[in-house]
Order: sequence, then C-alpha cells, then structure tokens
Amino acid sequence: MSRKIAGMRSQIAASDQGERLFRWRGREVSRVENLSDIVFAMALTLIAASSVPSNFEELLGLWREICAMAFAFALLLILWRSHYVFFRRYDLEDARTSLINAVLLFLVMAFAYPLKFLALFIVDLLTLSVTGRFDEVSAILSADQARGLTAIYSAGYAAVFGVFALLYAHAASRADALGLTKAERILTRLEIQASLIHVVVALLAALIAALAGDAGVWAGMVYFVVGPLLGFIMNRGSARAQAAAEAETVSESALESGSDELA
Repeated sequence: MSRKIAGMRSQIAASDQGERLFRWRGREVSRVENLSDIVFAMALTLIAASSVPSNFEELLGLWREICAMAFAFALLLILWRSHYVFFRRYDLEDARTSLINAVLLFLVMAFAYPLKFLALFIVDLLTLSVTGRFDEVSAILSADQARGLTAIYSAGYAAVFGVFALLYAHAASRADALGLTKAERILTRLEIQASLIHVVVALLAALIAALAGDAGVWAGMVYFVVGPLLGFIMNRGSARAQAAAEAETVSESALESGSDELA
C-alpha cells in the first residue's frame, strides 16, 4: 500500500500544475514525503485490518465495520492530502520541517486504532439509536467512557492540527527565502488560522466532555461549528488573496509598460 500511495503522490505531482493563487515549488517526491507515505499507508492498513468472520451472522454484521472503516479512511486521506499540498507548496526539507513532520507521523500512527474504535462506536450509535436499541449502546460504552473517548479523540485531533499549524507557521517564517508572493503569504496565514480553529474546537470539545457531567456525552456536537467557521475565514481570506494577486499583476504590467517605453 505504501508504494501505491507514493505512486499516487508522484502522479498527482506530475499532473497538477499548482493552484491558481499559489505556485507549487515542490515537484519531486522527497525522502521525507516517502517516509510519510509509508506511515500513512501503515495507518490505513491498521484501520482496514479486521478479523475474518467465522459465521454467516458475523458476515452480515460486517457492514458496520465497513462503514466505520470508510469514515476513518476518509479522515486519514484528508490529512494525507493536506500533507501533500504543504510539501508541494513550499518544498521544505530542513531540520525543523523534518522534526515537526516526525511528530505528525507519530500522532497519525498513535491514533489509528482509537480512530477506528471511535468510527465503529459512531456507526453503532447511529444504527442502534434509530432502531431504539439504546440498551445495546450503553453496553458498548457507558456515559463516562463515552466522555473519555471524546476527550481522547479531541486531544489527538487538536494535536494533529496543532502540528499542521506549526508546519505552516514555519513556512511563513521562511516566506522571504521561499519567495512567497503577497497572495501566497495571505494564504499561508490563512492555513495557520484554519488549523487553529480545528485546535480550539477540539480543545473545547475535550473540556466539555471532561467538565459537563452527563451532558458531556454530547460534546462531539461542537465539531459541527468547524465547517461554518472555516467557510467564513476561507471566503474572506481567499478574497484578500485574490485582490493581492490582481494588484501584483497590475503592478507588474505597469512596470513592463514603463520598461517598453524606456526602450
């Protein structure tokens, strides 16, 4: 699987020409990215691994695990795509980037199993609640355990996006060396803000789960505010970046016109 993911990264790198407002500086897949692909592939394998059904009833019940696996797969692939875009944008391979990336890979591996367990619980919660079998839900996890699971997942979620914030903050500190345009600097700061929104919401969910008593069971509902918040800042930030890119284009055109007149 690691070879397939590395191949995906190479094919995307060869076919993508970058973003409309962001020039991609990384074209070749680095050793840091190869190692990262191996770790992501191992995490995906851990999520996909399951026991072979021993009877027909277990086979019929396998659909719940498949749904949970799809959820966990989707989340990990979103993280992988974010990781891929970062290295395409900045092509950083310095010691600090490698260290921060190593922390990210450790977190991905550490939370692969808890992520699958959470996904399975969510699928069971939805399916059993719809059929009114609430006693079976409580048999899987008690209220205290559900709050603990939310707190553990939220801590990992906050840590992962905190690392992404550090990666983008490091890229922002290297803006001059990388030759980032004004629009690219705006988009880089926007990524830091987006990552911090994930961190704050996750910490809020963990805090509610820990301190809200029985109501802490519903702490995970806080994550529904992530989408609207990200949409708000992304729309504003993208508009600013677009305006900056257009201003730079006008300035470059004016300079070229002036050079032609002097010539």
